Amino acid sequence: MIKHYIKVALRLIKRSFLFSSINMLGFVFGMTAAFLIYLWVVNELTYDDCFPAADRIYRTIEVSRDASGEIRESPGTARSLVGVFKADFPQVEDATSILYRGDMTLEAEAEKKISGNAVHVDSTFFSIFPFQVVEGNPEHINDNIDNIVLEESMARKLFGRASAIGQKVTRSGAGFKDTYNIVAVVKIPAKSHIRFDVALPMEGYGLYIMNLDWNKSQREVQVYVKMKPGDDGKLYRGEQKTMSRALRKFSDKRALLRFQPVRDIHLRTTFPDTYIKNHGSVATIYLFAVLAILVIFMGAFNFMTLSTARASLRYKEIGVRKVTGAKRKTLVTQFLSESLVQSFISLVLALALTELMLPLFNRAMGADLTLSMNWNVIFYILFGILGVGCLAGSYPAFYLSSVNPLLAFKGGRKTGKKGGLIKSLVCIQFFIALVLMLMTSIVLKQLHFMKNRDLGLDKENIVSIYTSLWYDVADFKQDLLRNPAIKSISMGSPIESFGEENQETKDGKSITWTDMDGKTDSLKMVEIWADGNFVETFGLNLLKGELMNSDFEDYWKQGDEIDPVESTVVINETAWKAMKVANPIGMEISHEESGWVSKYRIVGIVKDFNFQSLREKMKPAFIYYSPEALVFMYIKIAPEHKPETLKYIQAKFEEWAVRDDLFVKEFNYQFFSDALNKNYAKEQQQSRMLLFFTFIAIVIAMLGVFGLVTLSTEQRTKEIGVRKVNGAHSDRIVQMFCLEYLRWVGIAFVVACPIGYYLMHRWLSEFAYQTAISWWLFVLAGAVIAGITLLTVLGQTWRKASQNPVESLRYE
Repeated sequence: MIKHYIKVALRLIKRSFLFSSINMLGFVFGMTAAFLIYLWVVNELTYDDCFPAADRIYRTIEVSRDASGEIRESPGTARSLVGVFKADFPQVEDATSILYRGDMTLEAEAEKKISGNAVHVDSTFFSIFPFQVVEGNPEHINDNIDNIVLEESMARKLFGRASAIGQKVTRSGAGFKDTYNIVAVVKIPAKSHIRFDVALPMEGYGLYIMNLDWNKSQREVQVYVKMKPGDDGKLYRGEQKTMSRALRKFSDKRALLRFQPVRDIHLRTTFPDTYIKNHGSVATIYLFAVLAILVIFMGAFNFMTLSTARASLRYKEIGVRKVTGAKRKTLVTQFLSESLVQSFISLVLALALTELMLPLFNRAMGADLTLSMNWNVIFYILFGILGVGCLAGSYPAFYLSSVNPLLAFKGGRKTGKKGGLIKSLVCIQFFIALVLMLMTSIVLKQLHFMKNRDLGLDKENIVSIYTSLWYDVADFKQDLLRNPAIKSISMGSPIESFGEENQETKDGKSITWTDMDGKTDSLKMVEIWADGNFVETFGLNLLKGELMNSDFEDYWKQGDEIDPVESTVVINETAWKAMKVANPIGMEISHEESGWVSKYRIVGIVKDFNFQSLREKMKPAFIYYSPEALVFMYIKIAPEHKPETLKYIQAKFEEWAVRDDLFVKEFNYQFFSDALNKNYAKEQQQSRMLLFFTFIAIVIAMLGVFGLVTLSTEQRTKEIGVRKVNGAHSDRIVQMFCLEYLRWVGIAFVVACPIGYYLMHRWLSEFAYQTAISWWLFVLAGAVIAGITLLTVLGQTWRKASQNPVESLRYE
């Protein structure tokens, strides 16, 4: 019986190849889009599953209240918690810590110098986080303070395919040269929130810090605990209250601890997390999951619509089957089998298309997805064949099986709400396409707004170079400026997104001053570090006064008791307005931290410039010269001959790197404008995916319209012939069909506009500076859908409308 159903279904596909192809194409596009998102969502939700017993590993989060009463959370805490957890809490199976160091340049014997992200870890780190071992044994890292572990890509850069075990690498610094012995090479999975290139022993870090007290080294080390197996974590929850007070054992700080499951780090971290660079977004997952469901159901709607509309062509077939004894149950089974066969063929094609689309999708999403046969794929196949297939075929099956055989043989049709269902499904498709177009348009408009907004500074033709910590770069700057293509050079903070990874830096520090009336006031100001060339390089507008003192020698005299030099700062326009003083030039401001009071004199005011992304409102800020904090060099170059200028900068950099141990050994650069655009990587990702879904939705909707119009013209061939005999022109007949479908577009447009506006407004609320929701966005979306619909209808109806009425009336 099953074989018979399959044969009938295949015969029907062959007989009605055009309609079956449209049905299957809708399924193929919908399932491909949904499958790509399904793979991505599963990938995001299974982050950090690469660690055994990941459900029992937690990261310690320090929770404190600042002076203003605001609750702050930070993953940085004291390393000594590791010993406390192990000694005082029996339910803790193990604990470990990691300290992120930033870039470190290693040199191999072959004179290869490679920079990588370095961390310090303790003896239990690789037992709690057992990364795949390529060679060696990473648990030997703490056998000697000179042992290190390399990540596979770092080892390959240094040694190629040769074994790295036992090899020596060196690191040079200010008057010192350290040699390390490689004891292991590990491979870090793509879905690990912990990433590093070089791992060093934790005890080695203490050698470079005089009088290091791990108990007081707060907000530095990240501590993880691994709980003993319990009843789904209930044992841990029962002891959490006691463990949360562990910090008070060796610290006077009134802070509590909470424990973040390691699987929540990627998607559910709501506080600034400086060193974890691969955080995801639950909101983005929900958005794309909803879009995937909508698109796949649009394919199902197409099937329901066309199958139901095509019912009139199968009335006699159904009548014959019923007269010869076929029961309704048998007919339902047959029609459902037809749907399942088409779903199966569509799914095979969708899997093939998914494989072809994966490389492009990975580039767009920054992912590394692969299509392999696992339970995720099997679940999707079952859902695609059984779930969507049965859903799409259920209404046509029950509708067709209920046809009265007497009416079928008389050429009549089953009355009911068939037409209403078809119109509703078509309207839903138009509605989804319109909403997606509106969302895509506002994302693209906001991206254009952010990229082209006047930030109050020059952003073009500025090269940014990471330099590590340079105390005196005057000679190097003069060497570079000998090239006439280099206009100016400044050392400064990474102002494309200043402080956004650190809540304290982002919000600023509390600054106090006394006005002319003797009244003391305070204000939070963001401290931006820069030198005296900062204003010139970025083209800032100095409104009042002069620039701050950025003399290297004077900086070190600021605390001199014999010949002190006053610290001077320049504030921005927002700070001036917030201070509510007529002229702040010459005023003294101060900041107290850990009992130490720092005093500054305001000497200038600059016009506001955006030093954070446009998600943030302009904050009061002051620019201060501190060579110890200047780690980025900004070089303004002429727009002509950029490649030659960059080669010159690199040559000089490498020349000085050999001479000076403080230089980073590996030359890396980026244009400042590119760094600004990286702030909006999430929005760019969303725009690419919305464009993809919008295109798929429009294609599926138009396939449905194409099929319906083709079927409608076939069913109404005689009507068209009669109209033409009675004097109707071809254009009037085409107009009749066009108006029918434009009414559906109009209904969908009226419903989509308020919902689209609400979604657009909600999305824009994340930005302090927003583009306008222009009326023409709605008109454009409606016009595009209406235009494509008209072209589709015109292409199909004109041929029938232009046909000789004699041919139309002979139709049967």
